Amino acid sequence: MERLTLLQTSREITSRNVALIAVAIAAFALVGSAKSSKVTGKMVAYDVMRHASKSASAVQNEEAVVLETVGRKQKYAKVVFSSPGTTQIEQKYFDGSLPLTVDAFRDHSCDESAPRFVREVSVEQMGGTYLLTDAFKNQPPARIKTLECYVAIYRTKKKK
Repeated sequence: MERLTLLQTSREITSRNVALIAVAIAAFALVGSAKSSKVTGKMVAYDVMRHASKSASAVQNEEAVVLETVGRKQKYAKVVFSSPGTTQIEQKYFDGSLPLTVDAFRDHSCDESAPRFVREVSVEQMGGTYLLTDAFKNQPPARIKTLECYVAIYRTKKKK
């Protein structure tokens, strides 16, 4: 009797493990098959807090920017970069005059409602605001109802 119960229990555990593994594989397949696309545009503004609070240690640092996009349904897009080190985006893009192109995938979880843009940042305004780049200080975006978010795909640079 005990032997039969142990055998049944091990079969139940095995079938439960198989089910969990199948669910995990399906979840990874969905994440892995997330359609990436190119997002191109000039940098309108950047998240001051993320830009200023980078750590030089081995932790992942983030940069969040707003691009004025080209050829997209939405005129503006938020792009979040995450990588080790303190440079997620080359400095030459931060004046807003050069177009930036990134491979990214859509992430609804970081969409933003009515983002706030400022020409100058003060301590009271640092959290939740985007500092306009020089190219957009005189022509900030009109009110954006929903800022769609994309997550940049980190690629290591190839050694020459």
